[in-house]
Parts: sequence; C-alpha cells; structure tokens
Amino acid sequence: MFIGCAAACRDSGTAAEAGGPRVTHVRLTGPIDVGALALVSRGIRAARDQGSETLLIDLDTPGGSLEVLWDMQKQLLAAEEDGLKLACWIHQHAASAGALIALTAQSVYMSPSGTVGSAYPVLQTPEGMRSLPEDEGVREKELSFLRSQFASAAERRGRPPALAMGMVDLDVEVRQVRIENETRLLDLAQWDDVRESGKPYELLSTIKSKGKLLNLSAQKAVELRFVDGIAETLTQVLELLGYGASDASAVIERTTSDRAVVWLEMLTPLLILAALVLGYMELKLPGFGLPGILSAACFLAVVAGKYLAGLADVPHIVAVALGLALIVLEVLVLPGTLWFGIAGGVLLAGGLVFASIGPGFSFSDPRMLERVLDTGLEYAIVAALAIVVAITISRWLPKTPILRRAVLVPAASMAYAGGVPETAELPALGALGTALTDLRPVGKVAVDGDGGAELEARSLGPFLLAGTRVRVIEVGVGRLVVESAPGEIT
Repeated sequence: MFIGCAAACRDSGTAAEAGGPRVTHVRLTGPIDVGALALVSRGIRAARDQGSETLLIDLDTPGGSLEVLWDMQKQLLAAEEDGLKLACWIHQHAASAGALIALTAQSVYMSPSGTVGSAYPVLQTPEGMRSLPEDEGVREKELSFLRSQFASAAERRGRPPALAMGMVDLDVEVRQVRIENETRLLDLAQWDDVRESGKPYELLSTIKSKGKLLNLSAQKAVELRFVDGIAETLTQVLELLGYGASDASAVIERTTSDRAVVWLEMLTPLLILAALVLGYMELKLPGFGLPGILSAACFLAVVAGKYLAGLADVPHIVAVALGLALIVLEVLVLPGTLWFGIAGGVLLAGGLVFASIGPGFSFSDPRMLERVLDTGLEYAIVAALAIVVAITISRWLPKTPILRRAVLVPAASMAYAGGVPETAELPALGALGTALTDLRPVGKVAVDGDGGAELEARSLGPFLLAGTRVRVIEVGVGRLVVESAPGEIT
C-alpha cells in the first residue's frame, strides 16, 4: 500500500561542543521507499555524530510505502525524543508520505511553487496502482487509522487537524468558520456540533468539498497555518530557522548504498531461499566449504540491508550471528546434539523476522503484531519452498560431474540413476568402523582400512556413543547410515 510518512527527530549535543554543523541537511527526493528510509537513518546518525541541533529535510516526493511510513515515523519520533529538532523545507512537492513528514516537523517552509497534500492510500500491485478494496470494512479501517495519524501529527504541532484529515479522506469536508471573533477550520462533525451549540458563527468559506482530496499551494498553506512560511532558497530557510548559511552540513543525498538497500529488500525472499538451500547442500557435502560460506553470506546480506535501512539493531545482528554460530557448532563440532541446532535456528529465524520490523516493537501495538505475523508467514513460505528445492537438489546433485565425487553415493552394488561411481573410495555395505563422535543421531565415523578418514554418518537406531563399533548398512547421499555392531572389535 502506498501513502505518506513522517515524524520527528533527535539531538545529540550542541555544535559548539562537538565542533560540527548545527544543521544536518538531508535531501529526500523521489519515492519514500526503503532507500529513503536508509537515507533518513543515515541523516539521523550523521546529526548525532556531528552534534547537530536540527535535522533539515529538503523534501520533494510523490509518496511511498505504508510500511516504510511507520518505520520512518518510528525512527524520527525516537530521534525527536532524544532532542533533535526537525525542520522541513518542501522544495517542490510533499504528496502522501511527504505530507505526513511535513505535518510532524516542528518547523515547515515551502518554496513558492511547492504543494502539499493528496495522501489518499492506494495499493501497489503488479498491474500498477489500485484503489483500496471495495469492502467498506477494509477501506474504512485503513482510512480511519490514517486520519487519526494525520490528525494527531497536526495537533501535536498546532496545525489544523481538519486540513490533515482532508488530505487523506475524500469524504471529509473542511469549512472555515468564524466563532466569537476566532477563525477556525472545522470538519463536518465539528461543523454540526457548532450549529447545534447555539453559539453565533459565520461561515467564511468551504476549503474542501466532499469527494475531493485537499492539496495546498504554498500561499494557501501559509494562509491556513499549515506551514510556517515561504522560502525560495536554502539560505532563506536557514535564516528563518535562526541559522546562517555556514551552519548547515554538506547535503546528504541518496547514494549507491541507499539504492543497494532497495535491491536487498526486493531480493530478501530470494536471499533467504538461497541461504536455506545452500545450508542444506553444506550438510550433504563433507567438511565445511563454499555452500556453507555462501549460506552465511546470504543471511548476513539480509541483515546488512535491514541495518542500513535503520531497521536492524544490535540485538537483531547478535541474534542472527549467534544463531549461525550455534548451527555451525552443531554441524561441525557437536553433531547430533540437536539442542545447539534448534537454539540456533530459533535465534536465526527470530533475528530475521524482528530485523524486518525494526526497533521499538511492542506487543500492545496490533499493527506491529500484524506485521510480525505477515513477515513470519512470508519467511515460512520461503522455507517451505526451500524444502522443495532441497529435495530436488538431493536427487540432482549426485548426477553432476563436478560434485559427484564430493558426495557420498550408493555403492556399485546398489541401483543409481546417475551411473555407477568410482567405488574404490567408498565403503562397502557391511563394512565395520568406529564412531569417532557421539551419533545423536548424526556424527562422525572411521571405517576400518580406510586410513582413518572421517565420514559423516547417521545412526539408524538409538544414539551411539563415541568409540562404539558400527556397521555400514546404507551408503546414502551425503552420509553413511550405520548401526551398532556389538561384539565386533577393532
């Protein structure tokens, strides 16, 4: 769904103390996507590092994703709680997401040709933009939530909430009324209350009629107290904020890293799919090699994209890294332990899901819970697809010329669709050996007469302790299957 976004900011010390620019200047142009989120996150970090007092967002946007809206809003609100002032300069257009950014800024200025408004939510589909579903319950639920967000943002800054709601909802009407020598902007419900109150009033004009979205020019926005003034240049904006031209930092704009974040976000399901399939291949191949390295790299690429966007925080990164470490520990050091692998899987999955939600998660927020469930479901579907791909690969992998020698395959005495491999290097059925590690049920064994080479094996029956004599009963894809051989000696 596409709509607008915004919020507040943060402070991290005075410029006099830090010796940096008093204003951090961020130029936010184009759609409000995850790349814009990464840009704002970078701007907030720069303001913190430079000791700036104010974050100035130079805005020209047609809007963006509803999910990105909430993520950006959380970051800016958290920044404001830390003390950073937020100023906004609507350089050209602030539609949709831009309208909410402007609403939540403490100081807002517009260029003479700027416009602000038109924040009706729409759906982004493969076929293009669509209106909200005709189901009135769904439409009203979304509109009601957005109206309240826009209205509360306006009220927080002393701006007319009726104008903010008129930018979101076609059904909202806005009237300019004089009541007891005070000019006010009222929505339809407030208008009815005034008429029924018996107080003297005068209808001055209808600012927005039903069936239209509100979009304000610079002059009209100033007249209606939606913005604080008109500024044609950056220098004028800084002067209105009480700064000089030398107080602003070099402009922070979209970079290659921000564009890379967009691609990483788009490719996240494919990266997770590749990571799971490569992890499966690593389990099937002896030792630890390229598939395992690539699997970890795919998971870390996902987390890196979330971090650059300001979503993943240190706990998320630690959870994913620790999860990967426990899984490697289970596979290479303590095979068959199970608990390390299970704990690692839980940490990995939880870290990935909550890294997609961002900091500030609360179980009391129903929209947050909905996003967690949606993200978890998306990743579960990817995992199910990975299982299908892994099963396909398990049948196909031994047939490839390059990997056939690296994978344990059935001996010559067993039928095999990929042809008969060279059997000299493979143990025969019935061969005896010794468990080098506990088999719970997976571990390492050495087959007699094989020069002490370690082979991965799975116990067919109960768990076996290290040192137990075993007998090979199956030569499967990727590992041996063994059973206890009581009475046998080395």
